[in-house]
Amino acid sequence: MKVGNMMSYVIIVGGQLHNKGAQAMTFTVVDKIKDKYPDKEVVLFSSLYTERDRLEKNELNFQIFPWSIVLKMKILGLVESLHVGIKEYIKYFIIGTGLSKNKFNKIKYILKNADLMIDVSGYALSSQRGFKASLSYLYNIKIAKKYRIPTVLFPQSFGPFNYKKKESKIIIPLIKEYLEYPEIIYAREEDGVKHLNPFNLNNVIHSYDSVLLGKKEFTLSHLFRPHAIDSQRLDFEIYDNSVAIVPNEKIMEHGNEKLQYELYKILINELLRNNKNIYLLRHSFEDLEICKNIKSEFMNNNRVILIKEDLNCIQIDLLLRQFEFLIASRYHAIIHAYKNRVPTLVFGWAIKYQELLKYFLQEKYLFDVRNNQNKDSILRSLDLMLDNYKEESDVITKRMNQLETVQLLDEISIN
Repeated sequence: MKVGNMMSYVIIVGGQLHNKGAQAMTFTVVDKIKDKYPDKEVVLFSSLYTERDRLEKNELNFQIFPWSIVLKMKILGLVESLHVGIKEYIKYFIIGTGLSKNKFNKIKYILKNADLMIDVSGYALSSQRGFKASLSYLYNIKIAKKYRIPTVLFPQSFGPFNYKKKESKIIIPLIKEYLEYPEIIYAREEDGVKHLNPFNLNNVIHSYDSVLLGKKEFTLSHLFRPHAIDSQRLDFEIYDNSVAIVPNEKIMEHGNEKLQYELYKILINELLRNNKNIYLLRHSFEDLEICKNIKSEFMNNNRVILIKEDLNCIQIDLLLRQFEFLIASRYHAIIHAYKNRVPTLVFGWAIKYQELLKYFLQEKYLFDVRNNQNKDSILRSLDLMLDNYKEESDVITKRMNQLETVQLLDEISIN
């Protein structure tokens, strides 16, 4: 695929720095672009832009700009963004973008001088995410088309598209129209390919997660300014015979919260009986409370260790590779684990977990929190992992070796 001519920017949308999975996808693309096109300026347009981002951007070696649906609507104009409804449009118009004129003009300048837009959303275009989220997602492509920016949708989940009747009349034609624009749509799961099939698109390719396909080690100078590189090193040393638990607030939402906490307690007690050390860590900023709640059941046991620090995805990657295995629910924590050949017992809630574990021949370690979970079955799975984690690591290694021959962006060239 050939894109661009004399322009200088590559825009990343759909990424952010708070959720470590989204951060990992963002870092993977920044690193890859700077490897392949060191003369290009990489910028992140992020819908989640807080005071923390303003502070963090002083450490990062790429620019970050806010990218709210209100801002997209202003860029598109009234007629092109009335899909939100006239009442919502007026509400957003009153709220405004919150940006200075200079910042807004800078964003428009970048759009006018962009070689490529890459969407790294993990899961955005689906009725499960809601009508507004789907519109905001499609407005990325709509803006790219307006400014004639070649676009690639990096590996992510798609569908289902079971919107309410009124919403469906608006959103389905937009999906059909604007998903024809990207040069390539990488669907992360076969399930996503099936959901996209009714639109008769000729640009859909099945692919595994971009972090799974990225380099094993990031080039830190691509991501961080010189003064911040040393601070990205990991200060933690993990004890031998250790297992990590990485929860996810979504399994509490999609499953039985009380039962889930009970299961964690049962699993930790079994691990303690097997002389394991257990580390509780978050892979996203909102999961710390769950880790604290689990720790509260073992306050007097120093072999159950709570890591409170908000580590970035690079530090988490360095941390996870030191464990014998994980008990995890964050999708990209599992990705990091498999990339480092570390097996994982998984509590999941979506098709993406099923397809990921199926590829790595690890289905026997997957439990869907939306179904009735059998404690005895989960304990048997843990015992199986305790006995076989080294052999499972060998299985994962063979599957990873096959993936390492795949390179994203190879089909894309920028003048």
